[in-house]
Amino acid sequence: MPSIPTGTLSSTAAKAVVVVAFLAVGGVAAAQMGALDGVTDSRDSALLESVPDGVDSVAVFDASVIESDTAERLYATGYNATVGSTNQSTPADNETMDGMETAPSPVEMVPANLTGAFDEVENETGLDPRAAEQVITFSQRQENFTSPPYQGAIVEADWAKSDVVDAVEENTNRSYRNTTVDGVTVYKPEPREEENVTTFGPPEPDQWVAVLGDGEYAFGTEQAVNDTVQVEVGDADPVDGDLRRAFDSTRDGYLRYAQTSQNVNVTRINQTMGQSTGLNVTAYAEAYNDLHITSGTYYIADDGETLGTESRIMTNSTDTARDVKDLAQGFISIQAGAIQNETLESELRATEVTRDDTTVTVSRQTDIETAETLIRWYADILTGGQSGAATGVASGTTAAAAAAQSV
Repeated sequence: MPSIPTGTLSSTAAKAVVVVAFLAVGGVAAAQMGALDGVTDSRDSALLESVPDGVDSVAVFDASVIESDTAERLYATGYNATVGSTNQSTPADNETMDGMETAPSPVEMVPANLTGAFDEVENETGLDPRAAEQVITFSQRQENFTSPPYQGAIVEADWAKSDVVDAVEENTNRSYRNTTVDGVTVYKPEPREEENVTTFGPPEPDQWVAVLGDGEYAFGTEQAVNDTVQVEVGDADPVDGDLRRAFDSTRDGYLRYAQTSQNVNVTRINQTMGQSTGLNVTAYAEAYNDLHITSGTYYIADDGETLGTESRIMTNSTDTARDVKDLAQGFISIQAGAIQNETLESELRATEVTRDDTTVTVSRQTDIETAETLIRWYADILTGGQSGAATGVASGTTAAAAAAQSV
């Protein structure tokens, strides 16, 4: 599953493209809930021409999917299965015993339809998410805990420059001033006033904004935005190499991504995932450490009624690829057998795992009706309506889905 630096946009564009966020969650639920209709062929990797070289992950989202009948349908399904059911089981009572009215609960404040959700985002930020056309996110890993983060996003949207700056200032509670870097307008935050406050870890990074063109903005940390500007004006190279080639190999879809792998703590992984699944996942974690790049796509099939996801795991050796394939198939089989839900079991077993030399491909397609069934099932778990199976349905499912999606 893609590792998307959503924190980059948390204070500005993220709220304006809030519907994008749940597409990058990963796992079975995201594959179904994120699969929206109305997608045309995504543009090719020329999209990455503004992304700086040396990044570890990149994702491109075609925002046109958020406005569709299917998007509204899946949102309504999720709403009715969570907020709607909660409201029915616990009728709202905004009046206290002494006659004083109380504020509505957070649940009651959730919009009942997708249009309302978009309107709320626009009211809060001044940026209409429906005006977004495309979002590209990228990041580099931190060398250590104290290293400054490197996260960026390039957003194409029909937003006025003044509205973007106002949204940044409002959400960061900072004043911004504009400057020019190689002919590109860049907005940077005014220095913070010194505050005698004890904090743990590195401070929250400043967010910068660059106006790359008419309706094209770069958001992110200082270095990420600065590098994007250098690429834009031709003074630095765009992302290239294995990561770029992995992205180019992904099929068309509304969300395409590629990310390099990093080593994991085998002992820690076995303690966390192993406990949640009841399995010894040491071999899985060791195989993971020999991975190279993971790429993939969330897409709509030609029939317009089938949702699909395809992940490609590029390893460093044929032996690792064989292990990854075997482990993925094993996770799927074990978890499918443990889940007390026929629809989800069938969904997991329908996942196809194939290998071509050092590359393993994991793919699955689901019809819209099944997606709605899965949304309701997950919602039932989240709202406490269903208990876990022998190995823990909710956590076990997530582990199996993670194995099937990203290995």
